[in-house]
Amino acid sequence: MNHSGVSEKDNSPRGQQKNLAWRGSLRGKISGAYVAVAVAMLLASLFFVGELRTLEARVELGQRVTELFDTVLEIRRYERNYFLHRQPADQAENAQQIARARDLLTTHRTDFLAVAPAARLDALRDRLDDYAGQMAAYAATPARQATLEPQVRALGKTVVGLAEDMARVERSQIRATLASFRNLLFGVIVCMALLIVLIGRALSQRVAKPLKALEASAAAIGANRRETLAAPSRDREIVSIIEAFNHMLKELDLRRKSLMRSERLASLGTMLSGVAHELNNPLSNISSSCQILIEEADGAQPATLRKYLSNIDQQTERARAIVRSLFDFSRDRAFSRETVRLKPLVEQTVGFVRGEIAAKSLVRLAIADELVVLADPPRLQQVLVNLIRNAMESLGPDGRIDIAAEYVTAGAPLPGTALGPGCGMDDDMVEIRVEDNGPGIPPDILPRVFDPFFTTKDVGHGMGLGLFVVYEIIDEHGGCIAVDSAPGAGARFRIRLPRSMRETQKREAA
Repeated sequence: MNHSGVSEKDNSPRGQQKNLAWRGSLRGKISGAYVAVAVAMLLASLFFVGELRTLEARVELGQRVTELFDTVLEIRRYERNYFLHRQPADQAENAQQIARARDLLTTHRTDFLAVAPAARLDALRDRLDDYAGQMAAYAATPARQATLEPQVRALGKTVVGLAEDMARVERSQIRATLASFRNLLFGVIVCMALLIVLIGRALSQRVAKPLKALEASAAAIGANRRETLAAPSRDREIVSIIEAFNHMLKELDLRRKSLMRSERLASLGTMLSGVAHELNNPLSNISSSCQILIEEADGAQPATLRKYLSNIDQQTERARAIVRSLFDFSRDRAFSRETVRLKPLVEQTVGFVRGEIAAKSLVRLAIADELVVLADPPRLQQVLVNLIRNAMESLGPDGRIDIAAEYVTAGAPLPGTALGPGCGMDDDMVEIRVEDNGPGIPPDILPRVFDPFFTTKDVGHGMGLGLFVVYEIIDEHGGCIAVDSAPGAGARFRIRLPRSMRETQKREAA
């Protein structure tokens, strides 16, 4: 138990939590700033109240000094009247004013010491007494009035001079007090302004700066340079926003992956017919070779046996490669870029969807053998599958799909509606074009083709995720996709991907 009378600090978890909640929050900082300003204003107000009381005391002292000076002037006025008219009433008023001056000097001596030293006050009292005595003698002895009048006038002038000096000093002190008060008022106003500016800058650093950092982090996420928000400060409100935002991003990422997985399964279903067609050829060759071996096994030459066995081995390897590529496409694995030869990848992808291509439709490739691209092969295949399927759905019996690829130089124009972070890259890239000779995309629909769940198909014939998934994959690669079309002139999708890891590293570093 604390017996010293000093309150102990609350070190309990609840108390610490309260302290942190107050100090580690935007509300606490803003409230603290308001409290600081309020305390400063209160202190300034108390200070000025004290100064005003001092000024009030000066004014009261000035009133007393002025009253004393006015009384001395009244003494001289009644003196002159008495000398001129010899009226007893003037002499009586003169005596009353002398008594009043003496009373003021006695009653307010302590106050008068602020404007005159004790010796001067004593001198004024002595001259006033001498003046009263001479004035009484003047009134009592008419025979001596001619001799006493100059002495009375001289003493009266001396009394007025002493009182006037006190009044002059008092006015000087009031002016000095007013000047000091004015300077103090100006200084306090300047200090308050500086305090408010400093508090504003502190709030800007502690409140506005974290919010600006939060805004920059959100913009970085929008530009796909970051995956989560980092807390720019430990303020309770900002931490809560960051946690909620990161949770939302995590949920959105899970939903996106789920949508992409669903679209991949749909693409996989489309590819199965093409795979079945591709597998039919090697299986037929294997079956034919086996039938020949069964029929001619007894009389066949060793060279013939080796020929058919080699053919079976080749066709088996071909079938294994087809199944392996289908497995690579369908399995869910982490995103990983590698340098890929583009032409074999496109040929394999076209083989997967060949079963859905109309008999009279044509798929033409124009890709150099040596052309390579930095990509995740299964994901790039899914992009191509979705674009080919999208083109096939609008083709007639004499439809044509052209798939071409080439290197493009930095800054080459990209026609159409372009999306993706790679649109502004300043390095050479690989451009993949998928064109068709279908009816094209209406201008009012063209800006929305990459929106999720946007489709012009009837209900039950697609979820509108194909081109959205295409954009997501290209965006994940740090590339760019654009589409341009005109009614009756087909549609052209252009994909630009980094040519090498160097371009990707430069983008990520930026």
